[in-house]
Amino acid sequence: MELTIRNHMIFSLVMRRENLARKCLERILGKKIRKHIETEKTEEIAAGTHGIRLDVYCENEEAVYNIEMQAYQMEDLPKRSRYYQDVMDMTLLEKGKSYDVLKKNIVIFICTYDPFGQGRHIYTFENCCLEDPEIWLKDESTKIFLNTKGMKNDIPKPLKLFLDYIETGKTTDEYTAELDKAVGEVRNDEKWREPIMTLEMLINDRLHAAVKEARSEGLAEGRTEGRAEGLVEGKAEGLTEGRFDEKKKTVIRMLNAGITEDMIQVATGLTSEEVDLIRKEYQEKETLSKM
Repeated sequence: MELTIRNHMIFSLVMRRENLARKCLERILGKKIRKHIETEKTEEIAAGTHGIRLDVYCENEEAVYNIEMQAYQMEDLPKRSRYYQDVMDMTLLEKGKSYDVLKKNIVIFICTYDPFGQGRHIYTFENCCLEDPEIWLKDESTKIFLNTKGMKNDIPKPLKLFLDYIETGKTTDEYTAELDKAVGEVRNDEKWREPIMTLEMLINDRLHAAVKEARSEGLAEGRTEGRAEGLVEGKAEGLTEGRFDEKKKTVIRMLNAGITEDMIQVATGLTSEEVDLIRKEYQEKETLSKM
């Protein structure tokens, strides 16, 4: 199984290279980014709240950017984008600081499916007045959803070539060739190869099982209660639980293999608090089993 840039871990590692992240943002936003961007930084929300780990977090003097690779369809993507922006703002606004310190906040999801079903390559959202669309809130927050399967002639050629590369894996210009070279380097790096392959195989196996199980349970529930939405609800719940259960198993396997916590966080998308909780839970079970 050959992993591509669609794998969120490979995408995250490739985009740690400042020049590649910069060019990615420039193609998506359609403008030059002249200020240096920081790409090594990751953001985690405080313990006690719903934790996230951003795939790619970039920051410069003008704005903060988050780029997420979304290879699995998720119904809660709009609310997820809202939460991600909240997390980014919270890290910028230290206690006692003025709201003026908040920078432009841009969240980008690169989807390998059409999140809104309109055939567009790009969907951009900002806040305007419903009563008068000419009045903009100007809170400097933007949400962008890209669709690699878009059908309309609605984006510049450089961005189209980038999305086509994600969709097909074929290089068609200098930038996609640079990306492909970086993907190969990450994929062949001994440090990352085992965590990436292990995670991908386990998630795919569990994903197929979760889909089958959820469809069955959802259909049964729908028949029992006479509700057609039983299938949809069962499928969504099964997929969500299945993915997290598989991540827990993957964390345990990685811990047993001596893989560092930083690698585990990047591989699974979990926060340090979540990894620590899984470790403690596993250690408690191991202790009980030996008693």
